Amino acid sequence: MECNYKKIGLFGGTFNPPHIGHVRALESFCREICPDVVYIMPSNIPPHKEISEGDSPALRFHMAQLAFGGNQADISEYSEKTVFSAIEISRTGKSYSIDTVNKLISLFGCEKIYMYVGSDMLFYFEQWKDYKELFKKCVLVTAARCSADQQKLKERCEEYRVKYDCEYILLPLQPFDISSTELRDMLSCKNSLYETKKYLTGELYEYIIKNDVYCKKSPPDDITSKKTTEEIRGLLPRNIDKNRLEHTFSVEKTALSLAEIYLPLYGYSDKYFEDISAAALLHDFTKNRPQEWHESYLNRFMRGFAGYPAVYHSWSAAYYALENFFVNPRVFRAVYSHTTGRADMDIFEKIIYLADFIEPGRKHDSCIKLREKFNFLVCRHLNEQDKLINILDKIILESLDGTLEHLKNSGKPVCPLLFEASDFLSDEKNVGFTSL
Repeated sequence: MECNYKKIGLFGGTFNPPHIGHVRALESFCREICPDVVYIMPSNIPPHKEISEGDSPALRFHMAQLAFGGNQADISEYSEKTVFSAIEISRTGKSYSIDTVNKLISLFGCEKIYMYVGSDMLFYFEQWKDYKELFKKCVLVTAARCSADQQKLKERCEEYRVKYDCEYILLPLQPFDISSTELRDMLSCKNSLYETKKYLTGELYEYIIKNDVYCKKSPPDDITSKKTTEEIRGLLPRNIDKNRLEHTFSVEKTALSLAEIYLPLYGYSDKYFEDISAAALLHDFTKNRPQEWHESYLNRFMRGFAGYPAVYHSWSAAYYALENFFVNPRVFRAVYSHTTGRADMDIFEKIIYLADFIEPGRKHDSCIKLREKFNFLVCRHLNEQDKLINILDKIILESLDGTLEHLKNSGKPVCPLLFEASDFLSDEKNVGFTSL
């Protein structure tokens, strides 16, 4: 679907936690910029900030929804234009703004992105990755966090304009002098909890206090817990039909067999089998829901997705898992990509993608042939690590190319992610195929 959005806003951050200062900044951003759509973008691994041990991107995503949701009176009029995006959570590695900006420009075909940058970060903008490209591709939107910064911020923006011919907008925002770091310190001390109430929206404050978010002595492990996996397993019969349930359990069994071979090759211990199980159990979690539900649900998180209904369940299941089970980025990516794949998939994505394609319940000729070919090659080269990795990539490439051919011949729409995944695996610089 072609989007008619011309003015795209990007409001990103770590949001650990998001506070009233962030909310006021978003309000001012929307009033002054009047964007056609604004992406609220929690980062995965922020390049310029330290993240705490046991950090949960899913938790920060949830807190952002509570802080910036439509219940906030001054933001409610923009709720239809706001999406809570996991674009950065879905990427491996550090969350560089240039990658996000390029993604949005590619998606919407616009010339520039209106990107909000906090004043503390803007002073050091020349240290950002590809900052000169960001100056070209963005209108920088900022506001002083404290009164003392207002004049210095304006001078720095003027310096950038003269030096790089960049555009900027200074928001008429009343400074709100509190940082997320200071808030975390206060929230970790039970004696300061009530004092933090004035810095947080009502819903978020209640959530943080009720769930003891910052007072826990030991941070949670980022690997899926057995309790969560069993919760998902127990909910499956209420969400998918009998045939889909059989398929799902078969995908899990196949994925775990693949994990036994491949996860150790990438340095993952058997603890990560829980992530594999969770992703397999979740991959079709929303499959049986009507198309109208998918479109309504996805509209909260994405734009430009319409036209590929066969893929909707992958995206909606990933976001549903993020919202309801607080899955980690590995599980989110594996569920999100299991239908189309994507360029530069990680090993969790590859395992779930292939398990879905070759599980024994698949009776289509192409699935049977690839399953037999994969099993033969793995048995033949079981003790040859490089070849095992090549086998996985080659079989995935064959399945992608077969799917592309089938869709083209049937006249069905092809999601661009399929092309990107196939092109990436076809490039020997990326995979380094050896002869088998």
